[in-house]
Amino acid sequence: MASGMAYRQHPIRSLLDARGQAVWLATLGGIALAIGALVYLADRDPSRAMLQPVWAGLGGGGLFGAIGQWLPSFVHPFAFSLLTAAVLQPAQSTRLAVCVTWGAMNIAFECGQHPLVGAPLSAALRDGLLPAWAGRPLADSFLHGSFDLADIAAVLLGTLAAAAVLYVLHPAPEHDHARCH
Repeated sequence: MASGMAYRQHPIRSLLDARGQAVWLATLGGIALAIGALVYLADRDPSRAMLQPVWAGLGGGGLFGAIGQWLPSFVHPFAFSLLTAAVLQPAQSTRLAVCVTWGAMNIAFECGQHPLVGAPLSAALRDGLLPAWAGRPLADSFLHGSFDLADIAAVLLGTLAAAAVLYVLHPAPEHDHARCH
């Protein structure tokens, strides 16, 4: 290459053009979100989840078992990173930033549920930090949510998994050392 940079060839990368990558990323992200939604519908109490319909036949069923406790924390940064990359089709350096941003946002929300943070944050939101339509549900989430270090670990794993998928599809350029000499 004229620029002195070469791309490592991965079998998956060679099969997909940019549009195919976007479709694949959107599909994988959508499947992950569907699994996350199923956790809320099948395993969680509908009275504690925002925007969840009350379906008495599904809630509290334990479909996912112990993994259902932290699976949404994995799914959020994983799926949203892939969906963002599918829409924006960013460069490799920006793709890592997309993953880190979604991971950081999820960790911030998890930390907002910590008892020492949740109550004052909830009060600030209810006192007008945000418009009522956005502030009240968010305040309730911080006040009634539960902080869990396992959720933070799941967020980190979801962030790393998304970065790995994006790397496989679009590897970082490596220097062509033969041209440098």
